[in-house]
Amino acid sequence: MIWTTILAVLIGIIYPIYFLLTYKKTNNSIKQDDKIRLIDYKQTITIFWGLTILILINFYTTQLPQLNLYPNFTIISIVFSVLALAFMIVQYKQSNITSASLAIVKAKMKETYRYLPKTKKEFYWFIMLSISAGICEEIIFRLFLFEFLKENANLLIAFILTNIIFSITHIGMGKQNMIASFILGFLFSAIYYFTENIWIAVLLHIAIDINSGILGYRMNNLEQKIMENPNG
Repeated sequence: MIWTTILAVLIGIIYPIYFLLTYKKTNNSIKQDDKIRLIDYKQTITIFWGLTILILINFYTTQLPQLNLYPNFTIISIVFSVLALAFMIVQYKQSNITSASLAIVKAKMKETYRYLPKTKKEFYWFIMLSISAGICEEIIFRLFLFEFLKENANLLIAFILTNIIFSITHIGMGKQNMIASFILGFLFSAIYYFTENIWIAVLLHIAIDINSGILGYRMNNLEQKIMENPNG
């Protein structure tokens, strides 16, 4: 139990504090040098998998808390899966952008645009980051932290506190993104709680992140084309 508690403190307290202390420096570094963006992708992937591996080692050695890693194919799980798939399709179609809508979309994404991929290499790494975030963050927050708080406090505290911490770790993407992260985190928690199938939340999480990367990459490419051919 002691190792599980230490891990919960690491994820619930130290991990969000790390983001609170470093996000301004990271954002300023990316503004000054685009190369930092790719470095940050790689560092974030390393942190995600490092914490996830610690959680899995802890689970297989202590069985605390109980982590439901296996897909659960119930009727409600299938319904949520279909709804998640429909959402992914709609979201992907909405990622199409034109020169007329570029300025509007960029203004809406002003806090997150700098972090999104601009080159093909960055885009490939962002895909890996999105997959890592979908798998690792759902294991870190929904499986481990949510279950730990549910077992040691109560369900309401587990729902609220898990997603407050989840949103804090997205502070680098701006205040609006923090609010969106809290809402999405709450949705992921609800999906996991009612379906007992973490993989629906994982796939939805991955799809949302990848779609953001696609949108950012397309915006940058379109912006470059407009600059090269302003009369086109």
